[in-house]
Amino acid sequence: MTTQRPALWVALVSLAVGATLLHYRIHPPNDLTYLWPNLFSLIDLVLVSALFRFRGTALLGLLLNSFLVFLGVIMMADYSLAATLAGQVKVMPGANFFGWLLLTTFPDIMIAVADFLVGLGLYRAILTEK
Repeated sequence: MTTQRPALWVALVSLAVGATLLHYRIHPPNDLTYLWPNLFSLIDLVLVSALFRFRGTALLGLLLNSFLVFLGVIMMADYSLAATLAGQVKVMPGANFFGWLLLTTFPDIMIAVADFLVGLGLYRAILTEK
């Protein structure tokens, strides 16, 4: 039976590239306030991807990937809720829930969750290899 490990690794790297480019576009690096989102996405791209290449370091890759996703989800959800409560979102959830959902960071959170799930699948594929 062939393993899905190479395809899952490419998917993990593709999600990390997409997240890095998205953070770079949303958070321009000329302002040091935006250092952390860009740095975390670069860590995901470089370090997590490298850790998942080898069986011996895959657990560290899974732990770091899980931590980065957890941190990203908390930070993005907090930002969306704070922006909604401050009236900075053009559409309120009571008037148009799905319009509001698209204007929040919910789509970005789903990318992070997909990154976690691909990393988990890759880790399980690595464990089943002999």
